[in-house]
Amino acid sequence: MIAVVNDLTEIEEIEIEIGETRLKITKKTAPKQAVEENTVTVSLPPGQGFESAQSLSPREGSLATAGQVKFALDLANKIGGGNMTNVVNGLAHALETIETEILHPSRWSTEMTREHASEYIDILESQYKKMKKQRGAWGE
Repeated sequence: MIAVVNDLTEIEEIEIEIGETRLKITKKTAPKQAVEENTVTVSLPPGQGFESAQSLSPREGSLATAGQVKFALDLANKIGGGNMTNVVNGLAHALETIETEILHPSRWSTEMTREHASEYIDILESQYKKMKKQRGAWGE
């Protein structure tokens, strides 16, 4: 019986009564030794960490071409009718992210990367085709 009590991890003290005999067992545990944690701090060089679109500084050579920017802005103007907030909202919805993660069209000419252009143009083209068919983009 003592072996069973010894194997219990949740109970430190137990009283057992058998007939007129009362047995009280108190389990003494060894003091817990402090565990040293090995932590390693890794710092990434600039440009390899996570950044939101609002704080991203594009690297040279990764910027979208002038043609990509013009095409994206033309589509955005046709779809949004001058209201770029609707365009940003639509892009955020299509990319399943929040609006602050979308690069605002007013910054496309100087900060749009090729990755932005690829994602945004695909979505804008799709919405423009829908708009032509049903007279309204993003359900307008």
